[in-house]
Amino acid sequence: MKVGEIFEDISARELSDVERFADSLWHHLGVDVKFTKHFLDRVNDERNQNPITVDELIALFKKEFYQYGRHISDLEGNSEAVMKDLLSKVNLPFVMNDRGRDKQLVAKTVMRKPNFKTSSQEFAV
Repeated sequence: MKVGEIFEDISARELSDVERFADSLWHHLGVDVKFTKHFLDRVNDERNQNPITVDELIALFKKEFYQYGRHISDLEGNSEAVMKDLLSKVNLPFVMNDRGRDKQLVAKTVMRKPNFKTSSQEFAV
């Protein structure tokens, strides 16, 4: 978060709040959202140049849900894909794990990178 010229990292608690928000949204499609420890480390990485904000993460999960929610929830177990926000340049690689009746979307990492390349399926918003 930017305060004047000082950048503050997203705290574990703030990230937990984002995860809870994403869970409540994606729950309607039978998807449980989880962040890895690496995700917390990478969200605050200085290689992002401009820090990734809580608002950007929430916006990404909302846009993905409304545009691609059904497609993402229909991914087969162990499928890997990337959520991409073309406006903020935030990329969120994830794996979809099958857990019987429901699925778990595990956000592996996150980065701000304008020309992010991947061989995985992309969901760009």
